[in-house]
Amino acid sequence: MTPPSAPPPSGDCRFLRRTGRILRRAVLVGVVGLVLLTVASVVGNAVTTPPDTLEPEAGAYADVSGVAVHYEHWAATGKHTSADPAPVVLLPGFAESTVAFRATAPLIAAQGRDVYAFDLPGFGYTRGADTEDVRLQADLVAGSIRALGIPRPVVVGHSLGAAVTGGTALWHPEDVGGVIFADGDAQDLNFGDGTWRARIARLPYTTSAYRIFTRFTWLNRAALAGSCGSACTAFHGDDGARLAQQWMRPLMQGDVEHSLLGSAGRSGILHLQEDQTRAVTVPRAIIWGAEDTRSGGSLQDTRDRLGHPEERIVDGAAHDVMNAQPRAFADAVGALADGMDRH
Repeated sequence: MTPPSAPPPSGDCRFLRRTGRILRRAVLVGVVGLVLLTVASVVGNAVTTPPDTLEPEAGAYADVSGVAVHYEHWAATGKHTSADPAPVVLLPGFAESTVAFRATAPLIAAQGRDVYAFDLPGFGYTRGADTEDVRLQADLVAGSIRALGIPRPVVVGHSLGAAVTGGTALWHPEDVGGVIFADGDAQDLNFGDGTWRARIARLPYTTSAYRIFTRFTWLNRAALAGSCGSACTAFHGDDGARLAQQWMRPLMQGDVEHSLLGSAGRSGILHLQEDQTRAVTVPRAIIWGAEDTRSGGSLQDTRDRLGHPEERIVDGAAHDVMNAQPRAFADAVGALADGMDRH
């Protein structure tokens, strides 16, 4: 006797089976894709491993207690109304180097002042220094001022560099003639628990993304231009491409890459406590880009903590004020430093 045949599957059953097959294939494709991506990332990272250090394209080194401090110097080219104007020392911010000041530093020098720019540890070409302690970095700046024989300069700190600038004046006031906070408030940024960021930073894809960003000018130039301001032309055309390449070059060093990716797990950045900023007693001033939204409402905080000093607000400039308006920035530094000369 022939057994009765099973009824054909219902439409719902056929749909579920079809969906299950599609999902299994999607998972398989996803797993294979992830494996291929991981292999490509690991192999690509091995092939593109950068040298630990690169030689700077310009400037020189000063030996400060065993640390090789990279600096650039622009000698005074113009005459100043004062017989002995204070020199200027420029300190760059996060992921910046002396390159950030190459447009504006000669304009300050043309006003009759010697101008220096130092690379802070962790971002530029300075080698062998602590990258996480603001006091040690301030000590290094003061040591560099003494090693180079710079008489009580006006120290200008951009962005994160403002914290080191304030610290240098706080702990070494005898070496500083005045300080200018440029789009930097010296405050911490509370990133919260960095455990998940540290884990992401250790992934091979993060290293790959970092190297792609630093090496491809069309990517990093757009990011640099985005923080510059409406009046900024610094990153336009062939000259802008060269500037972006020069800006990124120190970030391609293995030591800098490790420092930046390794910092992902930290809960904040180099900073001063509020009472430390308020305790700075040397002459103080502020330069700020009128379009700076990166620093949020911290301009008012900076005014309050520095005691409402003289300031210059630069129109058409965002966070990268010295490249948005190099001439206006230089004029602001000169005018504010003049007031400190007379202090």
